[in-house]
Amino acid sequence: MGQDDTPGPAPVFLVAYGAGPMSDAQLHLACRSANDVGGIVRVLHVAVRTRHVPLAAPLLPHEQPQVEALLDRAERIAQRYGVPCYLEVVQARSVGDAVVSDARQHKARAIFIGLRDQDRPAARILLSATVRQVLKNAPCPVHIGYLPAALPDDYARDPDDPSGL
Repeated sequence: MGQDDTPGPAPVFLVAYGAGPMSDAQLHLACRSANDVGGIVRVLHVAVRTRHVPLAAPLLPHEQPQVEALLDRAERIAQRYGVPCYLEVVQARSVGDAVVSDARQHKARAIFIGLRDQDRPAARILLSATVRQVLKNAPCPVHIGYLPAALPDDYARDPDDPSGL
């Protein structure tokens, strides 16, 4: 194999991961995409901090168990696919900025982010500030999973998984 035939680094698929059902759905999709091309999945959970809390401060006592449960869930989902998966928690002032920064830093091939619509009277989809920020500044394609407010959370779950992951 010549020097020009050497494969580059594995493509990175970044998942902005939170507690909602669309985060799980997007993680499933990212894992499938990584499987298709021999990629890596990065699961990024962002703990938002106000300007009054230092970003280097440890997670608050009530946050620690919630974050550990989220990461355990993400790890169980990724294990089903057998793809390399890296889990990370960062503290930031803005979820959107943290996601875009991580995508740039790790040269993500795609960002996967979920959107759960709130029950709004308007007829149009109102994107969250986070999704708007990611779409405006992303260095790569963005896959948005959208779950309308009228549908139950189960619509975002993997129908092939009896455990609900």
